[in-house]
Amino acid sequence: MTTSFVDKVKGFLMAPTKAFQDSRADSLGAAFKYYVTLLVIFTILYAIVATAIGMAAFASMVEQLAATGVIGEALAGVLQNFSGFMVAVSLFFVYLLFILMLFGVFLKGFFFHVFVILFGGTKGVVTTLKTVMYAFTPWFLLGWIPYVSVIGALWTLILLILGIKETQEMTLGDALLVILVPIILVLILALLGAVVIAALVAGFAEMLPFM
Repeated sequence: MTTSFVDKVKGFLMAPTKAFQDSRADSLGAAFKYYVTLLVIFTILYAIVATAIGMAAFASMVEQLAATGVIGEALAGVLQNFSGFMVAVSLFFVYLLFILMLFGVFLKGFFFHVFVILFGGTKGVVTTLKTVMYAFTPWFLLGWIPYVSVIGALWTLILLILGIKETQEMTLGDALLVILVPIILVLILALLGAVVIAALVAGFAEMLPFM
């Protein structure tokens, strides 16, 4: 891990405005290498934590089951044979998250760039992609830690706003709208989806007496 990489990480954490200004000349390839390096570190740490938490929860469940009686003890003995399976499942989902984040950052960049254009940004989609990649710095450093990950998510959101402002040369208000408007739209979509599902379930529930 080179000194320049460490300095860049410190820059985005401690002096993000200057870091984004300095990153304007970076190529998309350089930004993506930075993003992937942090993603790999995050994935390794997250895999360790997720596996440890998963195995602790599994062991606790087996222990509680064993204390319920003879049948529970027999089932617990069977379930203990699946400990390897639980580890494999945890690692599978961690790897799936790695793949989604590896390619998903481009989709997220294109998604936000639609709103960059809408609110007057003119510096191009590559600039937005680089900004999104660099803004993930706090999430990769804190996102693998239970509870503390909330701070990493909020910090990343703040960096996105500051980054869009600096790299797209927009006002703070416009940069705020670039990030908040799509988030609000996604929340509305989720809410409408929940309403549709609830209505569908209610409809089936009313049909049950006639079956």
